[in-house]
Amino acid sequence: MVYELDTLRVLEVNRAFARKFGQPAPVWCGQTMQALVHPDDSGDWQSYAGRVTRPPFHISREHRWQTAQGWRWIAWEETAVREPDGQVREVRVVGRDVTKHRLAEEHFRKLAQAVEQAPVSIIITTPGGTPQYVNSRYTEVTGYTLEEIFEQQIPLLREGHASDAAYRHFCSLVAAGHKWSGELRTGRKDGSEAWEFVQISPIRNHLDEVTYLLCLREDISERKALEEQLRQAQKMESLGTLAGGIAHDFNNIIAIIRGFTELAVALPAGDVRLARYLATVHDAAIRAASLVGQILAFSRKTEVAYRAVRINQVVDELFGLLSETFPRDIELRRDLDETIEAFAADPDQVSQILMNLCVNARDAMAGGGVLSVTTRRVEGARLAVLKADPTQDYVHICVADTGSGMTPEIRARIFEPFFTTKQDAGGTGLGLAVVYGIVVSHQGLIDLASEPGQGTVFNIYLPLKTRGEEVPLAGASATPGTIPGGIEHVLLVEDEVAIQEMLATVLRQVGYKVTSASDGAIAIDHILSVGNQLEAVLLDLNMPRLGGVEVLKVLRQRLPDLPVLIMSGHLTESVLAELRQLGQPHEYIIEKPFDFLTFGRALRRVIETRKKA
Repeated sequence: MVYELDTLRVLEVNRAFARKFGQPAPVWCGQTMQALVHPDDSGDWQSYAGRVTRPPFHISREHRWQTAQGWRWIAWEETAVREPDGQVREVRVVGRDVTKHRLAEEHFRKLAQAVEQAPVSIIITTPGGTPQYVNSRYTEVTGYTLEEIFEQQIPLLREGHASDAAYRHFCSLVAAGHKWSGELRTGRKDGSEAWEFVQISPIRNHLDEVTYLLCLREDISERKALEEQLRQAQKMESLGTLAGGIAHDFNNIIAIIRGFTELAVALPAGDVRLARYLATVHDAAIRAASLVGQILAFSRKTEVAYRAVRINQVVDELFGLLSETFPRDIELRRDLDETIEAFAADPDQVSQILMNLCVNARDAMAGGGVLSVTTRRVEGARLAVLKADPTQDYVHICVADTGSGMTPEIRARIFEPFFTTKQDAGGTGLGLAVVYGIVVSHQGLIDLASEPGQGTVFNIYLPLKTRGEEVPLAGASATPGTIPGGIEHVLLVEDEVAIQEMLATVLRQVGYKVTSASDGAIAIDHILSVGNQLEAVLLDLNMPRLGGVEVLKVLRQRLPDLPVLIMSGHLTESVLAELRQLGQPHEYIIEKPFDFLTFGRALRRVIETRKKA
């Protein structure tokens, strides 16, 4: 196109221009171009007109124009046609339709704004985990700056995985081009932690090669806190339903201890029956301690912790509790696959799954029946109907009863929170909702089969994979042996007079010098007066006047190198956290009740560790 500079009238156009703007070339001669410019761009377009008369006598500009195809972005390259006297009367113009380019730029701008202002953290890394991009939300949440992330090459994808083995499994999965999602507990720059729901997706190039990984991280800390409250409330409900059976069992244990103790006291010296009576009392005490331990382990509020779980041992321990608390007209059966190895899960939550399902089964068999628990190993490929991972093996836990069963209407709502068929019995409707939440959080599957009058079968499938390190299994008994002795001077702080006398007697019998204190205040007086002569402190936590934690604080200030063995009948998470802050190693804590061998070995370990330091 050529137009006249003074009047902006068209002098000449080519065929391409005529086709673009929808009129034959001759029609355009004498017309002005201004009417074709978008009203929002008209002022800017006119402001450019005079610039072509100044060196370099060339301008470029993009505006929206009314064409035969509608409003289009046209990029114009305009060059002045100068006369011999140097005057500019005409301008030669070449135009290109750049609408696709402008729309792509606009699309990219909107996408960039959306990513930067997204309410979730967005990360892009190489397949090896090297950071390439993080959005503002990530730096805001974590406290890390862009400089720290890229200069220090912080491994953004490693954060939150429980172990190196778990991280390697994750890396192999995404490297193969698979998506991954899960809940991780991640750290912040200031040392705080948060729960995040993390999703990883591969980004592929035109050759279908994985070139980058897209990571989305959503903070779910508040939801996790609510879930924990829900689980804890349901634990208390389950324990409440067992309270009558637990009280009955304890009364039986107390009757055994009291009766055989009275018989033993009444025997003449040297009677051969004395040893048998005392052995019966000892067995009853171990039985009581085991029952208390199971109740505390179930009711304790703890953080989710993946450890090596042996499902058959969990079932055995639960059946020990149920056999004492369930009605005698309910027959308990178990069929356990002994070849199943330990797998990664939260043992407390696995116990809660079984407890909730068994309590529900008991309530469904008011007139008696059979409750059976079966464990098997199953391949994910056989669970296609449940959308299982075909490359993954699962631990199959089946809980079946011969109770009243469920109608289709009840089955459809059974996992809804607060939906219950036991309103008159005080049910809250939390039990199966909690089971469902635990199974999902373990990336497991759940299936249900039930018909009215035909009983109910729950099938739980948990991934059989290693996610944490092997841990000692609960309930392992100490190896029989002689109580190790010593000649050191120890301070025994214990408010229960009978326990204090018992432990002091045992220690003195094997050579120790013992100073006793019945509460924290007396213990501190001893520490201030004879502290330099002490070589270890045996410290109970729950005491009158001054508790064990306060005593430990004084010890850390006055005698920081003096080894301390903590003894407690009930350790909460808050107390354990406080002990960790005071530098008390977990291996220097033993829970009551304990046998003398465990007690003696723990004391020797504390003392010998100090000597080696």
